[in-house]
Amino acid sequence: MGLDSLILLAHALSASKEWVIFNPDFELSTKQQKIFSDLVERRANREPVSHLIERREFFGEDFLVNKDVLDPRPDSEILIEAVFKKFPNHEEKLKILELGVGSGCLVITLLKAYKNAAGTGVDISNEALRIAEKNSAKHQTDSRLQLLRSDLFSALNHEKKFDLILSNPPYIPSHEIETLEPEVKIYEPRGALDGGEDGLEFYRRIAAEAKKFLDGSGKTFLEIGCGQEAEIAKIFTKQSFFLTNSTRDLSGVIRVLEFS
Repeated sequence: MGLDSLILLAHALSASKEWVIFNPDFELSTKQQKIFSDLVERRANREPVSHLIERREFFGEDFLVNKDVLDPRPDSEILIEAVFKKFPNHEEKLKILELGVGSGCLVITLLKAYKNAAGTGVDISNEALRIAEKNSAKHQTDSRLQLLRSDLFSALNHEKKFDLILSNPPYIPSHEIETLEPEVKIYEPRGALDGGEDGLEFYRRIAAEAKKFLDGSGKTFLEIGCGQEAEIAKIFTKQSFFLTNSTRDLSGVIRVLEFS
């Protein structure tokens, strides 16, 4: 049995994968057979498994996901690790802003690690904000996380300053989206993928305004696409930022840039 089939079968049975593996002689009810058959058919049409079971693991925790938010990916865990390295004291009262909060997996993971921190998550999508709100309640960070509908910084009070701004913005060039796997180009929200003609539109917009919302020693952490580091560094340098660190993924690709 393939992994996808195992996950879908466990979901149809409302059981764990381990239970399915160690109970090979179980029989599905008629209702369970129908549920499993429908899930398999949808997966055959390349709908992501995470959308079928409406959850995805990120940094060891389950997050609610659907077609309205980008699927959390292992690459984004590199961003979390980069923040941990820069802020090793988990007792700090950090003020965190996530631009393009989506499912909320990034800022919620940080709030769970930094128990005295407070977060703000913004997104232009009301649907995404609803998912983030549910995830925040599930992970019991809702008392410390404010969620706002905002096109990047547009709805934020200019007097509010943050110790940390992070984002995994859209970074795929518009013309490349049709070359992506069906699971991505068909089923993921285009607004979370499309970074404009060269994929760098959102980095330019973030760089142009981020300084206004950082305190004196504040840091900005950005996930980036493969090979984009040099151009993004130029964009931020022009706005008086300094590239202070870069972090590679397990394949050796630079995935996270840190600016001061």
